Order: sequence, then structure tokens, then C-alpha cells
Amino acid sequence: MESLEKFFISSKDNLEDPVIRNKYIKRSGYIGVLANLILFGVKLAVGIVVNSIAVISDAFNNLGDSLSSIVTIVGGYLAGKPADEEHPFGHGRYEYISSFIVALLILGTGVMLFKSSVEKIIKPEDLNSSWVSIGLLILSLFIKIFLYIYNRVVGNRINSLGMIGVAEDAVNDVISSIGILISILVFVFFDINIDGIAGLVVSLLIFKSGLEILQHSTYYILGKAPSKELQDKIKNILLKGKYVSGVHDLDLHDYGGGKIVGSVHVEFPSDLIFKDVHDIADGLEREIKDQTSVQIVIHMDPAEKYEDGNN
Repeated sequence: MESLEKFFISSKDNLEDPVIRNKYIKRSGYIGVLANLILFGVKLAVGIVVNSIAVISDAFNNLGDSLSSIVTIVGGYLAGKPADEEHPFGHGRYEYISSFIVALLILGTGVMLFKSSVEKIIKPEDLNSSWVSIGLLILSLFIKIFLYIYNRVVGNRINSLGMIGVAEDAVNDVISSIGILISILVFVFFDINIDGIAGLVVSLLIFKSGLEILQHSTYYILGKAPSKELQDKIKNILLKGKYVSGVHDLDLHDYGGGKIVGSVHVEFPSDLIFKDVHDIADGLEREIKDQTSVQIVIHMDPAEKYEDGNN
């Protein structure tokens, strides 16, 4: 993955900068729109020629993905807006809202294709398969694999829920495309038509993907707590601070776009000079910002004594 990061991400870019981060999110959206519109056109043509509801379903799934990419672009633009008086912590949560909208689009596509697939199971029709159509489907499969790799690698690196959601959706597309290819090959070699069943499986995978993205985006919109690993790292930094005897009430809030702010109570011996304690707390706030990018405010609590003689 590290070598792929170097291929997809410029070493000159500061990924902590919201402007640079949103540049990658919007680039993902542009790539997604172009690739999925190409896939939609190819699969729709193949589906009509082959008379396959599974392929046509997959084509409209790709059309839905292109609409999702447009929403991702808009969400990335809105999330990149600077903080203002009404939104002092920025607009990063627009990214989560865009993921929520993407999920609704995916769910709508899944429902529509489920209905069409059931109709094909009830009234199956012969397929008109050809090796050209099979070759085009294999080509589309590799395009989806590329979209998965790109969005997974870059999305993890910049911690973008939207891009990770696109990557998860691409995985389901790869699985569904493989299933569709298998259904066509079964018809070619064994004259058994499972096209409606393949379409049904595709629609269920699409629906599952939509539910997962909906769940993730809802968690963050409602204020999901940052990871325990991050919380533990902050606590460890604080506990190593000079004269620190305890840490409690760590409170973190994720505002999207990589912006996390919070507060924490840190205990210091009550007999220390206040200015010294204040300087130590300021230093710890800077250290946490440098190591985790979290903007934190330390509340200094007096403690009876300090027992660790190492500081």
C-alpha cells in the first residue's frame, strides 16, 4: 500500500491542509464520474444486446455511482469552505452529509433493480451472449478494481469517509460483475439461464452497500466519538507531561475534514506556581496538535500530591 500511496499522492502535498485534502476528494469525484459514465454506457449497450437484466442492473448501478461521485464533488467543495462566525469549526461535516445522500441514491437503485430482477425470474428470457460482450464486461471489471484501489488508498491516507465509502461500493461492484460474468458463462456452456437470480444478487449487494454507507455517515453526523486509539494516544502524551499526576474527562468532537477539537482535565500538584503549570499545559496542547492534529484545550485541576519522581 505504501508504494501505491507514493503513486497516487504527491510527496509535496501537506495532507493536513484542508485545501489539499479536498483537492484529492474532488479528484476522486471527477475520476468516478468519468469512469462510471463510461461503464454505464458500455454495460447498458451490452445488456440490451445480450438481453440481460443482470447486466442492465449493473449498468444503472454505475449510473448511480456517477451521481454519487457528483455528490462527492459537491460535498468536498462545501466541506472545504473556511470557518466563519456561524461555523467556527469549519464545514467538514458536509462530507458526512454527502455520504448520507450517496447512501440514499444507492438504496434507491437497489430497490429498483430488485423489482426488475424478480420480474425476470418470474418471466425469464433467453440471452444473446457473445465473446465481445464478455470481453467488455471483463474490461469494466478491471476499471472497477482500479477505482477500489485508488479510493481505498487515498481515502485511508486522508481519512475521508466519502472516499472509503466509494471504495466499499466498488468492491460490491466487482463482486456483482464477477457474478454476472459467471451467469453468462453458465448460459453459454450449459444453456442454463440464471440471469434473473444474478440480477437479484446484484440488487441485494447494492442495497447492502447503501445500508453500510448510511450507517457510517449517520454515526458521524450524530457525533460519533473518535477512535479509542486516538484517545489513548492523547492520554499517553498527557501522562508523560512534567508534574502531571492524572488525566480525566477527555472530550473529543469530530467536525469532519480531519478537524477534531476537544477538552481534557489534567491534574497538577496544587503547590506549583500557576505560571509554570500554564506553560506546561500550553506545551502539551502544542505536542498533541503536532502528533495527532487534534486541537485541544487543557483544564488544569489541582491535585494533593505528585508521586512520580521521574519528572
